[in-house]
Amino acid sequence: MVAFVFAYRGGDGRRFIESLRGLRVLCVYVIGSTMTSTIPGISIAGATPKLTLYTPAVDVEYLVLGKPISIDSIPVTPEGIPTPAVITRAVLMASSTPFIVVDAGSYIEPRIPHVDLPSRVVGGRIDSGKALDYDRVKSIYREAVVLGKSLLGVADVVVLGESIPGGTTTALGIMVALGYSAWGMVSSAGPRNPHDLKRRVVEEGLGKCSNLPTRDPFKAVACLGDPVHVALAGLLGVAVDEGLRVVLAGGTQMAAVLALAKALGVSLEGQVIVGTTRWLIEDESSDIVGLVKMIAPEVPVVGFNYDFSNAPYPGLRYYEKGYVKEGVGAGGTSIAVTASKNLGYEVLVKSIYSEYGRLVEKR
Repeated sequence: MVAFVFAYRGGDGRRFIESLRGLRVLCVYVIGSTMTSTIPGISIAGATPKLTLYTPAVDVEYLVLGKPISIDSIPVTPEGIPTPAVITRAVLMASSTPFIVVDAGSYIEPRIPHVDLPSRVVGGRIDSGKALDYDRVKSIYREAVVLGKSLLGVADVVVLGESIPGGTTTALGIMVALGYSAWGMVSSAGPRNPHDLKRRVVEEGLGKCSNLPTRDPFKAVACLGDPVHVALAGLLGVAVDEGLRVVLAGGTQMAAVLALAKALGVSLEGQVIVGTTRWLIEDESSDIVGLVKMIAPEVPVVGFNYDFSNAPYPGLRYYEKGYVKEGVGAGGTSIAVTASKNLGYEVLVKSIYSEYGRLVEKR
Protein backbone atom coordinates (compact mmCIF):
# COMPACT_ATOMS: atom_id res chain seq x y z
CA MET A 1 0.00 0.00 0.00
CA VAL A 2 1.36 3.42 -0.97
CA ALA A 3 1.40 5.47 2.21
CA PHE A 4 1.31 9.00 0.77
CA VAL A 5 -0.85 10.99 -1.62
CA PHE A 6 1.01 13.98 -3.07
CA ALA A 7 -1.89 16.30 -3.82
CA TYR A 8 -0.04 19.54 -4.58
CA ARG A 9 3.59 20.34 -5.37
CA GLY A 10 4.38 16.64 -5.46
CA GLY A 11 8.09 16.99 -6.13
CA ASP A 12 8.59 19.33 -3.19
CA GLY A 13 6.37 17.14 -1.04
CA ARG A 14 8.43 14.03 -1.83
CA ARG A 15 11.67 15.81 -1.06
CA PHE A 16 10.24 17.04 2.24
CA ILE A 17 9.10 13.53 3.19
CA GLU A 18 12.46 12.02 2.25
CA SER A 19 14.27 14.64 4.34
CA LEU A 20 12.49 13.45 7.51
CA ARG A 21 14.22 10.05 7.59
CA GLY A 22 15.83 9.52 10.99
CA LEU A 23 14.94 12.98 12.35
CA ARG A 24 13.53 13.66 15.81
CA VAL A 25 9.78 14.39 15.79
CA LEU A 26 7.77 16.26 18.40
CA CYS A 27 3.99 16.48 18.09
CA VAL A 28 2.17 19.48 19.59
CA TYR A 29 -1.62 19.41 19.82
CA VAL A 30 -3.30 22.76 20.53
CA ILE A 31 -6.83 22.64 21.90
CA GLY A 32 -9.46 25.30 22.41
CA SER A 33 -13.14 26.04 22.17
CA THR A 34 -15.33 28.53 20.37
CA MET A 35 -18.96 29.17 21.23
CA THR A 36 -19.48 29.11 17.47
CA SER A 37 -19.59 25.30 17.75
CA THR A 38 -22.83 25.55 19.75
CA ILE A 39 -24.71 27.06 16.80
CA PRO A 40 -27.00 24.19 15.72
CA GLY A 41 -25.75 22.57 12.52
CA ILE A 42 -22.25 24.07 12.56
CA SER A 43 -20.34 21.14 14.08
CA ILE A 44 -20.91 17.41 14.55
CA ALA A 45 -17.73 16.98 16.62
CA GLY A 46 -19.87 15.95 19.55
CA ALA A 47 -23.16 14.17 20.13
CA THR A 48 -24.94 17.53 20.72
CA PRO A 49 -23.98 21.19 20.12
CA LYS A 50 -23.36 21.66 23.86
CA LEU A 51 -21.10 18.61 24.04
CA THR A 52 -18.85 20.01 21.30
CA LEU A 53 -17.47 22.31 23.98
CA TYR A 54 -16.17 19.30 25.91
CA THR A 55 -14.64 17.56 22.89
CA PRO A 56 -11.15 19.20 22.90
CA ALA A 57 -10.43 18.33 26.53
CA VAL A 58 -11.80 14.81 26.21
CA ASP A 59 -9.92 14.28 22.94
CA VAL A 60 -6.58 14.88 24.61
CA GLU A 61 -7.51 13.03 27.80
CA TYR A 62 -8.12 10.02 25.62
CA LEU A 63 -4.98 10.74 23.59
CA VAL A 64 -2.82 10.62 26.73
CA LEU A 65 -4.60 8.07 28.91
CA GLY A 66 -6.54 5.93 26.46
CA LYS A 67 -9.77 6.92 28.17
CA PRO A 68 -11.69 10.11 28.93
CA ILE A 69 -11.77 11.57 32.42
CA SER A 70 -14.05 14.61 32.28
CA ILE A 71 -17.02 12.71 30.82
CA ASP A 72 -17.85 9.02 30.66
CA SER A 73 -17.36 8.47 26.94
CA ILE A 74 -15.01 9.50 24.16
CA PRO A 75 -16.24 12.23 21.78
CA VAL A 76 -18.51 10.90 19.05
CA THR A 77 -20.55 12.34 16.21
CA PRO A 78 -24.36 12.20 16.48
CA GLU A 79 -24.08 8.96 14.44
CA GLY A 80 -21.77 7.47 17.08
CA ILE A 81 -18.51 7.67 15.10
CA PRO A 82 -15.57 8.16 17.48
CA THR A 83 -13.01 10.96 17.40
CA PRO A 84 -10.06 10.79 14.95
CA ALA A 85 -7.88 10.89 18.06
CA VAL A 86 -8.20 7.09 17.80
CA ILE A 87 -5.90 7.24 14.78
CA THR A 88 -3.51 9.73 16.36
CA ARG A 89 -3.19 7.80 19.62
CA ALA A 90 -2.59 4.50 17.81
CA VAL A 91 0.16 6.05 15.68
CA LEU A 92 1.84 7.75 18.64
CA MET A 93 1.76 4.56 20.71
CA ALA A 94 3.05 2.38 17.85
CA SER A 95 6.00 4.70 17.26
CA SER A 96 6.76 5.93 20.80
CA THR A 97 6.70 9.49 19.46
CA PRO A 98 6.80 12.27 22.09
CA PHE A 99 3.94 14.75 22.16
CA ILE A 100 2.55 17.57 24.25
CA VAL A 101 -0.85 19.20 24.67
CA VAL A 102 -1.28 22.99 24.73
CA ASP A 103 -4.49 24.59 26.01
CA ALA A 104 -5.22 27.87 24.21
CA GLY A 105 -8.77 28.14 25.54
CA SER A 106 -10.60 24.88 26.21
CA TYR A 107 -14.11 25.19 27.67
CA ILE A 108 -13.06 22.74 30.38
CA GLU A 109 -9.50 22.13 31.45
CA PRO A 110 -8.23 18.69 30.42
CA ARG A 111 -7.40 16.51 33.38
CA ILE A 112 -3.98 15.50 32.11
CA PRO A 113 -0.52 17.08 32.27
CA HIS A 114 -0.44 19.85 29.68
CA VAL A 115 0.73 23.41 29.02
CA ASP A 116 -1.70 26.27 29.66
CA LEU A 117 -1.18 29.50 27.76
CA PRO A 118 -1.68 32.22 30.41
CA SER A 119 -4.07 34.20 28.19
CA ARG A 120 -6.12 31.15 27.16
CA VAL A 121 -9.75 31.97 26.58
CA VAL A 122 -12.83 30.43 24.98
CA GLY A 123 -13.72 32.16 21.74
CA GLY A 124 -17.09 33.85 21.40
CA ARG A 125 -19.61 33.29 18.61
CA ILE A 126 -18.15 34.83 15.49
CA ASP A 127 -21.54 35.98 14.24
CA SER A 128 -21.21 38.66 16.94
CA GLY A 129 -18.14 40.12 15.18
CA LYS A 130 -16.43 40.03 18.59
CA ALA A 131 -14.90 36.61 18.89
CA LEU A 132 -11.99 37.66 21.12
CA ASP A 133 -10.45 40.73 22.68
CA TYR A 134 -7.75 42.16 20.39
CA ASP A 135 -5.09 42.42 23.11
CA ARG A 136 -5.91 38.89 24.27
CA VAL A 137 -5.28 37.61 20.74
CA LYS A 138 -1.86 39.25 20.67
CA SER A 139 -1.05 37.79 24.08
CA ILE A 140 -1.98 34.27 23.00
CA TYR A 141 0.25 34.65 19.97
CA ARG A 142 3.19 35.95 21.99
CA GLU A 143 2.82 33.21 24.59
CA ALA A 144 2.80 30.57 21.86
CA VAL A 145 6.03 32.06 20.48
CA VAL A 146 7.66 31.93 23.93
CA LEU A 147 6.50 28.35 24.40
CA GLY A 148 7.85 27.40 21.00
CA LYS A 149 11.26 28.85 21.75
CA SER A 150 11.52 26.84 24.98
CA LEU A 151 10.07 23.63 23.54
CA LEU A 152 11.10 23.09 19.98
CA GLY A 153 14.84 22.73 20.53
CA VAL A 154 14.31 19.07 21.40
CA ALA A 155 13.19 18.18 17.86
CA ASP A 156 14.09 18.49 14.19
CA VAL A 157 10.49 18.16 13.01
CA VAL A 158 7.41 19.57 14.69
CA VAL A 159 3.89 18.35 13.98
CA LEU A 160 1.21 20.93 14.79
CA GLY A 161 -2.30 19.53 15.28
CA GLU A 162 -5.52 20.83 16.79
CA SER A 163 -8.85 20.05 18.34
CA ILE A 164 -11.48 22.79 18.14
CA PRO A 165 -15.05 21.98 17.12
CA GLY A 166 -16.44 24.73 14.91
CA GLY A 167 -12.89 25.36 13.73
CA THR A 168 -13.63 25.17 10.02
CA THR A 169 -16.15 27.97 10.44
CA THR A 170 -13.75 30.18 12.40
CA ALA A 171 -11.03 29.30 9.87
CA LEU A 172 -13.35 30.54 7.13
CA GLY A 173 -13.90 33.70 9.14
CA ILE A 174 -10.17 34.31 9.53
CA MET A 175 -9.46 33.78 5.84
CA VAL A 176 -12.32 36.00 4.71
CA ALA A 177 -11.31 38.68 7.23
CA LEU A 178 -7.82 38.64 5.70
CA GLY A 179 -9.25 39.14 2.23
CA TYR A 180 -9.31 35.60 0.83
CA SER A 181 -12.39 34.40 -1.02
CA ALA A 182 -12.59 31.05 0.79
CA TRP A 183 -16.36 30.65 0.52
CA GLY A 184 -17.46 27.06 0.03
CA MET A 185 -13.92 25.68 0.39
CA VAL A 186 -13.64 24.62 4.03
CA SER A 187 -14.39 21.07 5.11
CA SER A 188 -16.80 19.48 7.57
CA ALA A 189 -16.72 16.44 9.85
CA GLY A 190 -19.88 15.16 8.19
CA PRO A 191 -20.78 14.12 4.65
CA ARG A 192 -23.15 17.09 4.29
CA ASN A 193 -21.11 20.26 4.53
CA PRO A 194 -23.25 23.17 5.82
CA HIS A 195 -21.64 25.82 3.61
CA ASP A 196 -24.72 28.06 3.54
CA LEU A 197 -24.89 28.14 7.34
CA LYS A 198 -21.17 28.81 7.67
CA ARG A 199 -21.43 31.64 5.17
CA ARG A 200 -24.39 33.21 7.01
CA VAL A 201 -22.52 33.06 10.31
CA VAL A 202 -19.36 34.61 8.86
CA GLU A 203 -21.23 37.28 6.90
CA GLU A 204 -23.20 38.28 9.99
CA GLY A 205 -19.94 38.72 11.91
CA LEU A 206 -18.42 40.65 9.02
CA GLY A 207 -21.32 43.07 9.14
CA LYS A 208 -20.65 43.79 12.80
CA CYS A 209 -16.88 44.28 12.63
CA SER A 210 -15.62 47.42 10.91
CA ASN A 211 -12.71 47.79 8.51
CA LEU A 212 -12.66 44.26 7.14
CA PRO A 213 -10.96 42.79 5.23
CA THR A 214 -7.74 43.70 6.98
CA ARG A 215 -4.02 43.04 6.79
CA ASP A 216 -3.85 42.85 10.57
CA PRO A 217 -3.93 39.14 11.53
CA PHE A 218 -4.82 39.89 15.14
CA LYS A 219 -7.83 41.96 14.13
CA ALA A 220 -8.99 39.15 11.83
CA VAL A 221 -8.85 36.70 14.73
CA ALA A 222 -10.42 39.12 17.19
CA CYS A 223 -13.41 39.65 14.91
CA LEU A 224 -13.98 36.23 13.35
CA GLY A 225 -11.48 33.75 14.77
CA ASP A 226 -10.65 31.65 17.81
CA PRO A 227 -7.71 31.07 20.18
CA VAL A 228 -6.34 27.93 18.51
CA HIS A 229 -5.45 29.21 15.05
CA VAL A 230 -3.47 32.19 16.33
CA ALA A 231 -1.60 29.97 18.82
CA LEU A 232 -0.72 27.59 15.98
CA ALA A 233 0.51 30.54 13.91
CA GLY A 234 2.82 31.53 16.75
CA LEU A 235 4.24 28.02 17.07
CA LEU A 236 4.63 27.75 13.29
CA GLY A 237 6.52 31.04 13.06
CA VAL A 238 9.03 30.24 15.77
CA ALA A 239 9.58 26.70 14.43
CA VAL A 240 10.40 28.10 10.99
CA ASP A 241 12.69 30.72 12.54
CA GLU A 242 14.50 27.95 14.44
CA GLY A 243 15.08 26.04 11.20
CA LEU A 244 12.74 23.15 11.94
CA ARG A 245 10.65 21.29 9.42
CA VAL A 246 6.94 21.73 10.15
CA VAL A 247 4.00 19.49 9.36
CA LEU A 248 0.72 21.37 9.72
CA ALA A 249 -1.36 18.37 10.70
CA GLY A 250 -4.95 19.04 9.72
CA GLY A 251 -7.37 19.87 6.98
CA THR A 252 -8.71 23.16 5.68
CA GLN A 253 -8.22 24.80 9.09
CA MET A 254 -4.49 24.77 8.39
CA ALA A 255 -5.08 27.12 5.47
CA ALA A 256 -6.16 29.71 8.05
CA VAL A 257 -2.92 29.11 9.96
CA LEU A 258 -1.01 29.68 6.72
CA ALA A 259 -3.00 32.87 6.11
CA LEU A 260 -2.08 34.20 9.55
CA ALA A 261 1.56 33.21 9.06
CA LYS A 262 1.64 35.01 5.71
CA ALA A 263 0.18 38.13 7.29
CA LEU A 264 2.87 37.93 9.97
CA GLY A 265 5.65 37.71 7.38
CA VAL A 266 6.68 34.09 8.02
CA SER A 267 8.73 32.53 5.21
CA LEU A 268 7.24 29.10 4.50
CA GLU A 269 9.02 27.75 1.44
CA GLY A 270 10.95 24.51 1.88
CA GLN A 271 10.19 24.06 5.58
CA VAL A 272 6.44 23.52 5.77
CA ILE A 273 3.87 21.10 4.41
CA VAL A 274 0.19 20.61 5.10
CA GLY A 275 -0.18 16.98 6.15
CA THR A 276 -3.69 15.56 6.07
CA THR A 277 -5.59 12.43 5.04
CA ARG A 278 -6.70 11.02 1.71
CA TRP A 279 -10.31 11.47 2.86
CA LEU A 280 -9.85 15.21 3.24
CA ILE A 281 -8.02 15.57 -0.07
CA GLU A 282 -10.74 13.63 -1.91
CA ASP A 283 -13.60 15.46 -0.17
CA GLU A 284 -15.71 16.98 -2.95
CA SER A 285 -17.39 19.41 -0.56
CA SER A 286 -14.14 21.23 0.28
CA ASP A 287 -10.93 22.25 -1.46
CA ILE A 288 -7.76 22.06 0.61
CA VAL A 289 -5.50 22.28 -2.45
CA GLY A 290 -7.37 25.31 -3.76
CA LEU A 291 -7.03 27.09 -0.43
CA VAL A 292 -3.31 26.44 -0.16
CA LYS A 293 -2.73 27.51 -3.77
CA MET A 294 -4.55 30.76 -3.07
CA ILE A 295 -2.86 31.55 0.26
CA ALA A 296 0.58 29.91 0.26
CA PRO A 297 1.28 28.43 -3.18
CA GLU A 298 4.80 27.44 -2.13
CA VAL A 299 3.53 24.91 0.47
CA PRO A 300 3.01 21.25 -0.58
CA VAL A 301 -0.09 19.30 0.44
CA VAL A 302 0.43 15.65 1.34
CA GLY A 303 -2.18 13.13 2.45
CA PHE A 304 -1.80 9.86 4.31
CA ASN A 305 -3.43 7.14 2.26
CA TYR A 306 -5.55 5.36 4.85
CA ASP A 307 -8.21 3.02 3.50
CA PHE A 308 -10.68 1.62 6.02
CA SER A 309 -13.10 0.12 3.49
CA ASN A 310 -12.20 -3.37 4.75
CA ALA A 311 -11.83 -2.45 8.40
CA PRO A 312 -13.30 -4.97 10.86
CA TYR A 313 -15.31 -2.23 12.59
CA PRO A 314 -18.28 -0.31 11.10
CA GLY A 315 -17.25 2.88 12.91
CA LEU A 316 -13.98 2.98 10.98
CA ARG A 317 -15.64 2.10 7.68
CA TYR A 318 -17.71 5.29 8.06
CA TYR A 319 -14.53 7.24 7.26
CA GLU A 320 -14.92 5.97 3.68
CA LYS A 321 -18.42 7.50 3.58
CA GLY A 322 -17.33 11.07 4.21
CA TYR A 323 -17.47 11.17 7.99
CA VAL A 324 -14.81 12.78 10.22
CA LYS A 325 -11.99 12.76 7.58
CA GLU A 326 -9.39 14.46 9.80
CA GLY A 327 -8.76 15.90 13.23
CA VAL A 328 -6.43 15.88 16.26
CA GLY A 329 -3.51 15.79 13.83
CA ALA A 330 -4.38 12.33 12.49
CA GLY A 331 -3.04 12.65 8.94
CA GLY A 332 0.01 14.79 9.58
CA THR A 333 1.06 12.74 12.60
CA SER A 334 0.87 9.60 10.48
CA ILE A 335 2.94 11.21 7.73
CA ALA A 336 5.70 12.48 10.00
CA VAL A 337 5.98 9.28 12.01
CA THR A 338 5.99 7.03 8.96
CA ALA A 339 8.59 9.13 7.16
CA SER A 340 10.93 9.71 10.10
CA LYS A 341 10.85 6.20 11.55
CA ASN A 342 10.31 4.25 8.33
CA LEU A 343 7.24 2.50 9.76
CA GLY A 344 5.16 0.51 7.31
CA TYR A 345 1.56 1.33 6.46
CA GLU A 346 0.44 -2.08 7.69
CA VAL A 347 1.99 -1.50 11.12
CA LEU A 348 -0.02 1.68 11.63
CA VAL A 349 -3.30 0.23 10.38
CA LYS A 350 -2.91 -2.81 12.63
CA SER A 351 -2.30 -0.49 15.57
CA ILE A 352 -5.40 1.57 14.71
CA TYR A 353 -7.60 -1.51 14.44
CA SER A 354 -6.27 -2.77 17.76
CA GLU A 355 -6.90 0.58 19.47
CA TYR A 356 -10.38 0.87 18.02
CA GLY A 357 -11.17 -2.68 19.07
CA ARG A 358 -10.14 -1.84 22.63
CA LEU A 359 -12.58 1.09 22.59
CA VAL A 360 -15.43 -0.99 21.22
CA GLU A 361 -14.95 -3.54 23.99
CA LYS A 362 -15.08 -0.78 26.65
CA ARG A 363 -18.27 0.88 25.35
